[in-house]
Amino acid sequence: MPIEPPYIQPGTFSLNVSGVAGFFGGDEAISAMQTIHHYKYRKWMGWYNSPGSWNVGKKFGMLAKSNLWDGLFPGPDEEPAKFFELDGKQGPKYVASRSGSVLEHTGHLAYLMMQKCKEELGDQVKGRVTKRNKVTIIKTQPEPFHEIPPRSGSHTLVALLPISASFVTCALCGWIRDWFCFSMILLGIVSSGISSLVIGSARLKLQGVNSAPTAPPGDGMLMDGDDIVLLLGKEGDVATITRGRFILEYDPWYAAIGLCSFLLVIQLLGQLLLIPQGRVFGQTMFLCSFAVSWVYNLYLSSIDNEYIQERLILKELHLEEKHMRTYIFGTRTTAAVFACLMLQPVDDVAHKYVAADKWEGLGFKPENIIRNFIPNDTQVWATWREKVLEVMRTRDDSRNTCHGLLQINSEEETKFGQGDKKLLKQLLEDARIAYNLTMKEQWWLKKN
Repeated sequence: MPIEPPYIQPGTFSLNVSGVAGFFGGDEAISAMQTIHHYKYRKWMGWYNSPGSWNVGKKFGMLAKSNLWDGLFPGPDEEPAKFFELDGKQGPKYVASRSGSVLEHTGHLAYLMMQKCKEELGDQVKGRVTKRNKVTIIKTQPEPFHEIPPRSGSHTLVALLPISASFVTCALCGWIRDWFCFSMILLGIVSSGISSLVIGSARLKLQGVNSAPTAPPGDGMLMDGDDIVLLLGKEGDVATITRGRFILEYDPWYAAIGLCSFLLVIQLLGQLLLIPQGRVFGQTMFLCSFAVSWVYNLYLSSIDNEYIQERLILKELHLEEKHMRTYIFGTRTTAAVFACLMLQPVDDVAHKYVAADKWEGLGFKPENIIRNFIPNDTQVWATWREKVLEVMRTRDDSRNTCHGLLQINSEEETKFGQGDKKLLKQLLEDARIAYNLTMKEQWWLKKN
C-alpha cells in the first residue's frame, strides 16, 4: 500500500514569506553569478531555488540586446566583460623607455598586474631608509592568444547541497499536495537553472595587442606612487599587459538572457500571489530551500573575483615565479637608478650595452626616466643626475670603473657647502647600491 501523507489541519495562520521571496539575498545571488565563467560546470549547477530573483532578473536583463529588453530592463549598455567586472578598471601610468611615450592610464590587465605586484613581499635591499619603494621586474613571455579554459574547483560538489535541498523540499510539498508551494519551488529551480546555463555559456578570452615583427622591445614601467613594475620584453607582449583585456564571447542566441530575466521577474510575481495560498508546512519548506540556497550564494560571493583574474593572467601569460623579481628599496633615488639601469638598451647580437650616441635613434632618454621618479632641479640633484647618466654612457661589466664615477670629486668638494656635500654623498651611495643590484639582475635576465 502507498504511504499516505500525514493530514495537516488547515488553519488561518500563514507565514508571511512573500515579502522576502524575490528581494531577500539579491546582492549575494548577483555576486555569486560574477565568477560563473571562471569555473568548470558552474553553469550546469544552478538548478536550485535561489533567492533574489527580482534583483537578478533586473540586473542581468541589461545584458540582453534589443529594444524590447532595453525597455523592460533599462540601464547602461555595457560589454559583457565589463558587466562581469572582467574589464573597466583603470590601470596605472605607463612610461615607455624606448619611445618616451607616456600612457597616463592603462587598462584592466595593467591594473591587475600592479595589484599582484603590490601584494609581493619582495627582498629588502640594504641601505639607508627614507621612504620605501617597491620595484618588480617582469620579463614578459610570448603567448598566442586563445580561449581561456575554465578552472576546476570544489563548487561542483558544494552545489549539490542547495540542489538537493530544493528538490527534496519540492518533493515534500508535492507529497502533502501543497501544489502552490510545490509549483513555486519548482519554478525557482527551473528559472535559476536555465538562467545559469544561458548566462554562463560565454567563452572567456584574453585579447592582446598585435605588433610588427620588427618592432623594438617594448620595455617600460608602470608607476603607481611608490610601487613600480618594470616590463621587459617584446613590444606586443608588453602592450598586452598595458592595453590588453579580457573579453566574453556569447553566441548569437544569448539574447535568450532577456527571456531568462523576464522569467525571474515573473517568478517573483508568482511567489507574491501563490505562496500565501500554501500551507504552513509548504511555506516552511519554501523558506528552507531559500535558506540553503542563500548560504550557497553567500559562499560563492565570498570568492575574490579580482584575485582569480590576477592568477589567471599570470598563468595565461606564462609569468611564473622565475620571470618575476621584487625588491624593496629604502629610498626613491635607489629605485630610480635601478629602474633606469635595468631599462638601458642592450644589443642582443653583440650582448653589449648600446652606445650612448645611438640612444636618440632608439628613443631612449634616461634623464626623462629619472625625472619621472625625481623631478628635482637643484644644483645637487642636477650634479647627481649627471653622474648617473655618465655611468650609463660608459657602462660596462666592470664594477670598479662605474663606482669611480659615483664619487664626489675635488671640484664638488669646494663647490658645495657641508649640507649639500652630505646629501650628494648619500645620493651617490644610493646609486652605487642600485648599480650593484643591477649587475646581479642582468645575469638573472640572461638566464631566464
